[in-house]
Amino acid sequence: MQRIPEEKIDEIRSQVDIVDVVGNYVQLKKQGRNYTGLCPFHGEKTPSFSVSPEKQIFHCFGCGKGGNVFSFLMQIDGLSFVESVKKVADLAHIPLDVAISQGDSAPGNKPDSQESKMIEIHQLASKLYHYLLMETEEGQEALQYLLDRGMSEQELDHFEIGFAPAHASTVTTFLKKREVDLALAVDSGLLTERDDGEVVDRFRNRIMFPIKNDRGQLVGFSGRLFNQEDGPKYLNSPETPIFNKRNILYHFSDARQEIRKKEEILLLEGYMDVISSVSATFSNGVASMGTSLTEEHVQMIRRVTNRAIICYDGDRAGIEASFKAGTMLAEQHRLEVFVLQLPNGKDPDDFIRSEGAEKFAEIYTHQRLTWTAFKLQFFKRNRNLQNETDKIAYLGEALAEIGKLDQAVERELYLKQLGSEFDLSMEALKQQLQQTVVVKPKPHDYGGPPPESYGEYPSYEGDGGPVYEQFSFAQPSSVPSAGLTSEKRLLKYMLEDRDAFIQIRNLLEEHQTDFYHDNYKALYTHLIGFYASGNDANPLALMDQLKDDMARNLVSELEMMTVNTDVSIEEYQDYVQSLKKSSIERDIKEKEQALLMATQQGDMPAALELAKTITTMRATMKNTPN
Repeated sequence: MQRIPEEKIDEIRSQVDIVDVVGNYVQLKKQGRNYTGLCPFHGEKTPSFSVSPEKQIFHCFGCGKGGNVFSFLMQIDGLSFVESVKKVADLAHIPLDVAISQGDSAPGNKPDSQESKMIEIHQLASKLYHYLLMETEEGQEALQYLLDRGMSEQELDHFEIGFAPAHASTVTTFLKKREVDLALAVDSGLLTERDDGEVVDRFRNRIMFPIKNDRGQLVGFSGRLFNQEDGPKYLNSPETPIFNKRNILYHFSDARQEIRKKEEILLLEGYMDVISSVSATFSNGVASMGTSLTEEHVQMIRRVTNRAIICYDGDRAGIEASFKAGTMLAEQHRLEVFVLQLPNGKDPDDFIRSEGAEKFAEIYTHQRLTWTAFKLQFFKRNRNLQNETDKIAYLGEALAEIGKLDQAVERELYLKQLGSEFDLSMEALKQQLQQTVVVKPKPHDYGGPPPESYGEYPSYEGDGGPVYEQFSFAQPSSVPSAGLTSEKRLLKYMLEDRDAFIQIRNLLEEHQTDFYHDNYKALYTHLIGFYASGNDANPLALMDQLKDDMARNLVSELEMMTVNTDVSIEEYQDYVQSLKKSSIERDIKEKEQALLMATQQGDMPAALELAKTITTMRATMKNTPN
């Protein structure tokens, strides 16, 4: 493994704010001195994940994971330490001329792994496709087609759009010359094997859109027909070890920062829609690869924002897709959802190219529909509102939706709109609303009983009105023992002050005691080695040297603790004596168990000896200061 000098690691770490890095993966909100969000390492609905800009660490109080900026990238992206340092160096624009050797990579992400080689093959092919589009006579027709559609050469370069010629072996021959394993290229989806065993290009006579995963790695392509009707309009890479449409949103890795900035994501249907939205300065746009929104997509979105703007095509299929996606986002996952409906049923690409970016921005900003408003419009489809039966059915659906709203002001607004549209009084609508809506208990964030803060929780049965039920709640966990508290505080002081480490270590030896819990004892051992190597107190640097995730998590937990900084050696001594007392208490309990067993077995000499020992130990504990 190639070693990076400690000074260089410190320089790289100091040049990047962990909040910015973590914010690319987690939607963070300022809360006091720290930032909080939903933990990306375990499923949760109430934020327990915290990032400290002051200490440059993260810690999840739910699952216990923690560390610094390097360990965050190691865990979330599956990187080795060297790879994470290189990635942070790139973010900080710090040159780092370090080649990653085979041993540097994390399991499953080695440079010589099948997946990494597949990604490299796609990168080679992408460069070839782009060159063929921009620089060759063969790609001239495809290039002119794109320019005629209003795309600029800058956009073509930015999105690395390319062209696959009609020949069967353009990419195959190119890869052969570079001694690429063609069987692996077939497995990656770039090439295909005919029945006679001949390997040929999968994509032919198509405009090529490179597809990246959420880490920004090129993992597939989508090829678009442009001058013929034979074959599907879009041909995507097949499912492979590196490409799965359920896990990929086009442009997501590049849009992530803008999504965070705008605090909302723009959901589009096609690649051209995304490219046009970026040209209109809406770089928070993504597309779902021609497939319906999936649970995996929603989880990706929830990491960075809780607001989605849906802008699908204005045709029948697009409107139905908007309803389906919005239902998943708003009603199943509780995101705030708005819908853009462009005039004359145009798709975003056509609208932006024909009407301009300013008009699109006007609709985006001022004419977005709330999810309820969109649903009310959606329910009118295929209904003849001049027909009384259809009208009554629609009003029933509309009132049911309005009844789901939590805010009285919202309900009033939509009721007034219904009243104006159908010439109905507010009194009649409110009366009908009461009869239409079935009141249900308010949903809570997790699968167990309702939170204790709800108090009595109503359930509704039949016509008898609300029936209040009393729920039992799990007892809160016991308060940490004095010994455990002392262990935490001592390690906290030792982590942050070399002199404190020396004083506390001397006290531990003087009182002939040690840390009891295994992970605390292991961290203490790491600290001994860390300071013995001449290091000053530096929890972030210590984290980089820890190979044990448990130890790293413990450091982040201790760093998140707030303790009195003006501490004396007498206070250290109190904590050490608390450890000593806890140790004696544990020994007494063990001896008492042994005494009970000796008595039951009739071994009176052993029982008497144990009784004497226990008496002596209790006297010692009594003389140990609290």
